[in-house]
Amino acid sequence: MVVGVNCGHTIMGAGCGADGIINESVYTRKVGYALMEILKNSGVTVIDCTVDKASSQSEYLKAVIDFANNKGLDWFISIHFNASTGHMANGVEAYTYKGRKYQDALDICENISRFGFQNRGVKDGSGLYVVRKTKAKAILIEICFCDNNDDVRKYHEAGGEAVIAEAIYSGIQNKVENDRIPFDEYIGSIAQQDWKQRRILLPSVVVAQAIKESGWGTSELARNAKALFGIKQNGWKGKTYMKTATEQKSDGSIYKVENTIWRAYENWEQSVIDHNDYIATRSTDGGKTLRYAEIIGCTDYKRVCAGLQRCGYATAINYGESLIRDYIEKYYLARFDEYPN
Repeated sequence: MVVGVNCGHTIMGAGCGADGIINESVYTRKVGYALMEILKNSGVTVIDCTVDKASSQSEYLKAVIDFANNKGLDWFISIHFNASTGHMANGVEAYTYKGRKYQDALDICENISRFGFQNRGVKDGSGLYVVRKTKAKAILIEICFCDNNDDVRKYHEAGGEAVIAEAIYSGIQNKVENDRIPFDEYIGSIAQQDWKQRRILLPSVVVAQAIKESGWGTSELARNAKALFGIKQNGWKGKTYMKTATEQKSDGSIYKVENTIWRAYENWEQSVIDHNDYIATRSTDGGKTLRYAEIIGCTDYKRVCAGLQRCGYATAINYGESLIRDYIEKYYLARFDEYPN
């Protein structure tokens, strides 16, 4: 497969992108180059169709397409961030020629929406030059709205370009660990069984955390380390995996920690069990005080999510609220808590 990736817009001047809370031209390159790296590492031939400078919008568009059409592409992917007049619109959407509902285009939208974004779907992009003029199958992805506070927050909380690029890659390759059982059902069954045996963490919360932290099993950690929850080493004696961590300060600002060591596993089931072990045993004073004591065995998912936030499980300032709003209630994950004792 030969995939052309276009990091949308020029860097500045004619053809540059929207300048919202984040700058579109800067962030299309963050996502686009992260995607190119993933594709290359998976053995896909990648063609960089990015154009950084042009004297006019029309010159920019023509340069992109002339280059792409001479490379024998199977797929042309153009990365963008949306914007709206009132700065209130939100969500992910994709454009294809005549709005064709390619499964991979549908999967890309679905994968990105799983980080809490509204799924605006696959739309008719026949009026867009790069979609209409490209010889290869083409998709233009509007990841989210760069001028919407909530969308930008969700983008950073999800893990930024690395996670979004993984979600796009997963849509193209359609790779999942278990293609016969939906991710939530697969993780839910493991969480239910462990709850029956040990009564540590409510299944709905376990599933919500797994979805949020791994992007429904598409994240780099989920794929390469079989880790769904992103637990740092913290005394772990087993397998490990190194990657950059994205953290959030109390004022909402985002920062990166390079070369962070994470726990790694043989499979997703081990990840779920160790996550619950971590909740049950985590202590900073030699075991005298359990950090998560208030939520162990609790049957109210709202109290559990609030407790995770209060006890400092994650640095994201809206972590607990997001588990409830964007996952448990959106996907009715409380169904995993409802079964005969």
